[in-house]
Amino acid sequence: MATRRIPRPRVPAAARAALVASVLTISAAAPAATQPAAPGQFVADLQSGCKVWNPHPQPGETVLWSGPCANGLAEGAGRLQWLKDGKPYERDEGAWRQGRQEGRGSQDWTSGRYDGELSGGEPQGQGVLTLRTARYAGEFQAGKPNGTGTLTGLDGSFRGVWKDGCLVGDKRNIAFGVSSAGCK
Repeated sequence: MATRRIPRPRVPAAARAALVASVLTISAAAPAATQPAAPGQFVADLQSGCKVWNPHPQPGETVLWSGPCANGLAEGAGRLQWLKDGKPYERDEGAWRQGRQEGRGSQDWTSGRYDGELSGGEPQGQGVLTLRTARYAGEFQAGKPNGTGTLTGLDGSFRGVWKDGCLVGDKRNIAFGVSSAGCK
């Protein structure tokens, strides 16, 4: 079976690092090296000084925060615009607590969208991640499909239990948001 890769966007936090560099892969792929996620950090809006959590910082990223700020951190309902080298590439909406996106919210980028529950800026709980040619609806943990969910893409629909982005118990090697090399 041929390998199909769909570039993933910079999504919610763990999804940010994992999704920026991740792919949808349905194959019996050969092992590939994976890179550890960069540690997170707070980044300040250059206009207001209000800080937000960036779980997967990338060079050249800045933010514009529209919402309340308490003790120097984003707090309450608001909108966050992510910029890369001064150009918008992601918009997050929802609620923030102590600078981190929490509860129900959305994250939009040029190649997709996440709607659902978030913790620390990453998918956590029930949500839907929609990309150009694939859609995962179900449970997330630490930014990856974990629990019951359905992946629908060009190669069909795959429903079942997911663990760390891998479909469990399927003879095919099906991964979403992670390298298929890590799936068994």
